[in-house]
Amino acid sequence: MARSQSIFNGTDLSSKMRGLLGFMSLAQFPFSQSLSFASTTPKNSSILSTDGFSSPSLSYSAAQKAVCVTGYLDVPVQATTTEILYDGPTNNTQLTSLLISLFALDSTVVGSLIGGTASVSDTYTIYSKLCVPTDATVESIKTVQFLTHGGTTDHTYWDFATDYSYVDAAAARGYATFSYDRLGTGRSQHPDPIQVVQVATQVELAHALISGLKAGSYGGVTFGSAVGVGHSLGSALTQGISAKYPSDFTALALTGHSGFQGGVPVGIASQASQIANTVDLPQFSGLANGYITESSTPQAIQFAFFHHPGYDETILEKQLATRQTNALGETFTLGAAYAPAAGFTGPVIILNGNEDWFFCQGNCNAQEITSTFLPYFFPNASPKSTTYTVGNTGHNVNLHYSASKSFGILLEFLADTA
Repeated sequence: MARSQSIFNGTDLSSKMRGLLGFMSLAQFPFSQSLSFASTTPKNSSILSTDGFSSPSLSYSAAQKAVCVTGYLDVPVQATTTEILYDGPTNNTQLTSLLISLFALDSTVVGSLIGGTASVSDTYTIYSKLCVPTDATVESIKTVQFLTHGGTTDHTYWDFATDYSYVDAAAARGYATFSYDRLGTGRSQHPDPIQVVQVATQVELAHALISGLKAGSYGGVTFGSAVGVGHSLGSALTQGISAKYPSDFTALALTGHSGFQGGVPVGIASQASQIANTVDLPQFSGLANGYITESSTPQAIQFAFFHHPGYDETILEKQLATRQTNALGETFTLGAAYAPAAGFTGPVIILNGNEDWFFCQGNCNAQEITSTFLPYFFPNASPKSTTYTVGNTGHNVNLHYSASKSFGILLEFLADTA
């Protein structure tokens, strides 16, 4: 791969790419009358309880292969963050100008906005979903898959519909799953999107959740180990967790993930990003201006996240209606998450859709992009580590017709190695 197409310069991201990568957030996906979704309250809760959750409810996963408890968790977080010398855009014209400046040759925008070290110490309310197979026993459930979604999505990305549910696929293989709305997304708390919602905060929050799962603090189940599963921004955060806390996960399964920058500027431009509170959707009401989202045109979603004809149009429509936000604080600090996780020695699989625009400029196989970055990101990973590209599939792997194939590849790898 040509050096000019890599976001790396030695071991450091350029300040320009630290900004650009933050806008590469992927999508989550909505309700549609032609699709079936999780419904029906379980008659029993299997081995699950509502311990640790406030406002809890029990439900089935989309295809009813898992029983789930959802609700709010109070998560204490202490993080060393970055002072960002920026209050956020006052209107969409200023936001567009910021994006143009980020794309400029030799841009120094991000570097000029980075101040000194700051800190966060608070307890945040995080909307979470813990699922176990419907036939699970205490003896059979030892490992939980910790699922972190990408930008402009929420936890529903992992349990979208009957044929698009990683939660169901994992349950069919005997795995418990834990998904959550990252801080600043979905039903989770929305603090300051610039000074608080940063990569360092998300890493510490995830670490606290993982520790709680292993301690038996949630749902009445104690897990002996956790597997990190991420998508796009969630993959970067999972890598960041593995770099700082190598023992949190025994294995990693990452999708929508590489260090290739070729498709980033056009992919971001195609989204026509807006200040979220200027978009007439209920999920954005009252948010601070540092939360942004895609425009309301279907093409903004298609270009960035889907590859025609490999998807159902109703899936795209659902994403458009229920999309979530990116926080500018994550955008300006995302480079830290892409640093190599040299301390992680477990098995890793990175799987991308071959037509992923953001991370492969529409052709992952052209320069063997996916396989190129695995040894850089994880230089000491298990020799069992591998990569895979799935054809006729864009960035949002879970939302294409090929979803079941992708799920099978990931879960087979984990069954063989984790």
